[in-house]
Amino acid sequence: MKYFRSILYITFLASLIAFQPAVQAKMYRWVDKDGHIYYSDHVPANQSKLERNVLNDSGRVVETVKAAKTQEQIALEKRLAILRAEQEKIIAKQKSTDKVLLSTFRNVDDLRLTLNGKLVAVDSQKRVYVKNKEFLLEELARLHKMAAQSERRGKKVPVSILDQMAQIEKNIQAADLDINGAVQQREGIEKKFDKEIERFMFLTKTNKANAKTVSNKMAELKAANTLGLFNCKNERQCLLAWEEARQFVILNSTIGINFYTETLIMGNDPMQEKDISLSVSKSTRKNNKVSIFLDVRCHNSSLGAELCLSKQVDLIRRSFNPYIESTLKK
Repeated sequence: MKYFRSILYITFLASLIAFQPAVQAKMYRWVDKDGHIYYSDHVPANQSKLERNVLNDSGRVVETVKAAKTQEQIALEKRLAILRAEQEKIIAKQKSTDKVLLSTFRNVDDLRLTLNGKLVAVDSQKRVYVKNKEFLLEELARLHKMAAQSERRGKKVPVSILDQMAQIEKNIQAADLDINGAVQQREGIEKKFDKEIERFMFLTKTNKANAKTVSNKMAELKAANTLGLFNCKNERQCLLAWEEARQFVILNSTIGINFYTETLIMGNDPMQEKDISLSVSKSTRKNNKVSIFLDVRCHNSSLGAELCLSKQVDLIRRSFNPYIESTLKK
């Protein structure tokens, strides 16, 4: 009886095993760097870093394993994260500026009245500096007269008079700096208010309901000009802009491209102090908008760092967005 039960148990196990579905090995599909397509249940070690698809029994893709990132890509992604954060900071600052502008002034006349008040204050201070200089010039002329009288009498000019003259000349130079500073301050105030008046008029051209939208667009435009980025309106435009971005890199970089994909165009490392290496990359922002970022790298030296802070590089950044906009309109 015991033997019979054992036979039944073994038979039951065998039947369970027989009805178990066969374990299917995973099937992979990948393309090597030369464009050759492979299908296999095993990926060789020398190709394990390539992107590959996992296929089901019907040959459909059920999973995609992304390619391993190179050190250059990882470094550029870190740089991209910094650029994204900087972009959001610039946009937030511009939005805040627009909000203050709209809440502080009722109309353009209010702005001009405030401007006039600031200019009057600067002009008053400038008049003080000018009067001080006139007094110093009169005092210097008086001392020169005393010195001349001493010389006509055949006497040496007293040291005290010479010292006073030297000190007054220094004070006159300081007064000139103060006057020039007041002139520059006045010009700066006028330029600042010209921009604020222009922005205010632009913001208030539309009704209040649209003012926030206009402000947001202006903020994004400022970020685009400052950082060097292009914000895509749709997928098709992004594809066209990506090719134009590649042309921009070729035209403005002093060295060639060493990496080109659908999301990253990367220039070679700067080898000389005058080298400018450009890279562009696609990034999806928090609002699901896609931006194309321009990144500029210079040689790892003091002269290279100076170059990256120069007007030449700033002009490259600021011309990136207008370049793509203009080429897309053609």
